[in-house]
Amino acid sequence: MLNNRLTVTADIYKKHSFDLIYSDFPVPPLTGSYYLTSSVNIGEVENKGWEISAKWTDQLDEFSYSIGGMLFDNRNQVLKAGYNTTDTLIFKGTNDRIWYRGIPINNYYGYRTDGYFQNQEEIDATAAKFPNTLPGDIKYVDQNGDGILNDEDRAYLGDTAPHFNYSVTLDMRYKNWDFSLLGQGVGKRVGRLGGQEGYPVFVDGGSNNLGAPRQYYADNRWTPETPNSRFPRVWTGSSTNTYLSDVWLSDASFFRIKSLQLGYTMPKVRNNIRNLRIYFNAQDFLTFTNWEGLEPERDGGNGAYPRMATYSVGFQVTLF
Repeated sequence: MLNNRLTVTADIYKKHSFDLIYSDFPVPPLTGSYYLTSSVNIGEVENKGWEISAKWTDQLDEFSYSIGGMLFDNRNQVLKAGYNTTDTLIFKGTNDRIWYRGIPINNYYGYRTDGYFQNQEEIDATAAKFPNTLPGDIKYVDQNGDGILNDEDRAYLGDTAPHFNYSVTLDMRYKNWDFSLLGQGVGKRVGRLGGQEGYPVFVDGGSNNLGAPRQYYADNRWTPETPNSRFPRVWTGSSTNTYLSDVWLSDASFFRIKSLQLGYTMPKVRNNIRNLRIYFNAQDFLTFTNWEGLEPERDGGNGAYPRMATYSVGFQVTLF
């Protein structure tokens, strides 16, 4: 196309999976046990998606270049969670996920919130609350209006999968100079802040992990003077604030410069050296994101670090 300067490819797909293996399905009570589980082939899932890529290559005298890009997305949904299309399945091992018809396979299943309790009077006037609630704690929504907060008040909060994944490439050459760049990103993803990355001070009786508050949390925590802050109050020990809710979900879309390289080639440096190329290379050195954690491609922050930027200088020698 256009004298072979432009290439475009596109693909679409659709996949239907059934008799999925679920290893923690509860055994019916008529067997005499309310606690036994068994592996069963159950449920149906549909995946469908598309991918498009394009590349433009051209040359103007001594300047040559190519620009490319790729964009793809995948959507999945549960067609049947159990033996019937109307069944609902809550995963016992990971209680923050639920299946029912029309919902994505991996999802956030937790509490919706209505800000934070501002004072003791507001706490006393609220029927649906957890025990030992204090000012600055999360105010959870009583979904069914029965005046009690429990698992029945949890709701679907969003899809965990990344969507509109994309990448861009740029290659240029002018005389003895060359330049290349690779960028990639995600247009839409909801991430979960958790562990020491999300919670300000995380002390557990079993592991005794202590995490100092991140500066971002310290600057945006609830206090009586800052009632509309992003995060709840600072706490130690166990707390109902750690329950999965929309408070701990954050925009994890991003664009990252994965690699950048600039080089210069010196021809025929010596009689036995055809050319010498010197280059500078940088990897993962620049990220644009609104993610409130450390790394937008990963959820959770216990014992984890943000992606490390790498810079290097090197040379390549070609002998005769």
